[in-house]
Amino acid sequence: MLSLLDTVERAIAAGEFEGAEADAEAGLAEAPDDLVLRGKLAQCLTKQLRFAEAISHWRYILDAPQAGLSDHVPATFGLAICAAQSGQPEWVRPYIDRLDLRFSSHPSDWCWRPRILTAAGFAEEAEAELRSLLSDRPGDPFIEQALGSAMLQRGDPEGHRLALAFSSRAFYRIYYPETPLIERMWQGEPLEGRSVTIVRHGGFGDLFQFIRHVPRLRQLGAGSITVVATTRCHGLLQSVGVDDLVSLDEMEAARSRSDCWVGTFGLARAGGESASGYLRAPPSAQAEAILQQARSRAAGRPCIGLYWYSDMDLGEAKSIPLAAIAPLLARSDIHWVILQRGFGLRRLHAAEIGLDATVTVVDLPFDDAGALIAGLDGVASICAWPFHLAGALGVRTWLIAGRVLDGRHMNRERDSVVYPACATLMRQPTVGDWPGAIALLMGELDALTRPRGPAALPVPEPC
Repeated sequence: MLSLLDTVERAIAAGEFEGAEADAEAGLAEAPDDLVLRGKLAQCLTKQLRFAEAISHWRYILDAPQAGLSDHVPATFGLAICAAQSGQPEWVRPYIDRLDLRFSSHPSDWCWRPRILTAAGFAEEAEAELRSLLSDRPGDPFIEQALGSAMLQRGDPEGHRLALAFSSRAFYRIYYPETPLIERMWQGEPLEGRSVTIVRHGGFGDLFQFIRHVPRLRQLGAGSITVVATTRCHGLLQSVGVDDLVSLDEMEAARSRSDCWVGTFGLARAGGESASGYLRAPPSAQAEAILQQARSRAAGRPCIGLYWYSDMDLGEAKSIPLAAIAPLLARSDIHWVILQRGFGLRRLHAAEIGLDATVTVVDLPFDDAGALIAGLDGVASICAWPFHLAGALGVRTWLIAGRVLDGRHMNRERDSVVYPACATLMRQPTVGDWPGAIALLMGELDALTRPRGPAALPVPEPC
């Protein structure tokens, strides 16, 4: 029989935060000093973007006299996310300063302080600490990739080289030692005639972004190229020119029969310029039906896709509270096509706003979602799969972005280095200022919907 803690953890993993919260609260009513269960409650509240409530529980854990290091690290990290999202990153500073992991023999533990600094938006300080750590332990792949990420978050392109340590044999041998055939991992060696298997590592947004490098693998001489991914996106991936697409249960067989394999992020070793419009969505009757419904309801208004919440790991750090997007949903000159799933969609229905919008099928496969997005006038999204899929399809895209921003965007204010031809950043003016980011997007939408005057008639030349 599952313990209460197991039940709560499973509910969180499934995105059922409301049920997990109720179970955790019931458990704490009987055992208020259970810091592990309190941490799960704080996590549930953070996932639901109820940051003030979550902060009180994270602080309870951090101030509890019985709390140990295993309590302090996740609680400080959770508090850092809540503090940044609340626009008060300094709230976490006293707890970061108390966190001392130098006695540990594991570099991954040493990196917790700078990782938490990065989550709170103190990227420069994080970079300085990581440089100091790397000087004490040169060549360590975990420290290298953490330093590279911090450099990229500050906008330093030199971070790319170090961040690739995440996709190295040295990193996998230490942190993913159970991975088969580590010695066959591709690290940029010549590919002339060699077969390559691409294994998804990370989210679907990462896959849609980095699959752009497949044509570059061809230029480097790769023979057959196989991609391991869910069948729900095989049509999209086929459009970049791979030779074979296999399902997840065939991953080890595909890896075994290839000369080399590479994870999603390791594809960046192939090089090449950033691009847009390199994916093509297969025809989809389901997408066409949704588009027809949306166009009919729009009655001539632009149809824009919208996605504001991610329940994936650390999605709470980039998700937008529903109240902040309410001004978008209140616009009468835009017809919104809701791409949201899971908790974010449940919150929308509960709030009974955006009633004019077209809501897509909850379990729409990515191939069909791609066909839908390709037929829209644009997409407004946080850094999640809809943003990357729209950019990869070459659709006009607005990234609603935090001040604490993933390093792949290189600390840019407006221009996208990921999808330069079609994407624009709508970034918080200050940490936690989602209304400010939404105001920028509102200005973009004003320009999109502003009536255009009649074209000026040509002036006739004198006879």
